[in-house]
Amino acid sequence: MKKLELKELENIFGGISRKEYCRNLGSIMANNELSDSAKEGARYAWNKHCA
Repeated sequence: MKKLELKELENIFGGISRKEYCRNLGSIMANNELSDSAKEGARYAWNKHCA
């Protein structure tokens, strides 16, 4: 049985790639007025998934 690579697993499970997620999150943070709690959530997500 062949071991699947990360990209192949992403295609099976659906969703978006980490690269696309981080690009979208960065765009949201840069181009929108966010509340303090939204900023905190965005920073948490960025540190967990993109940093």
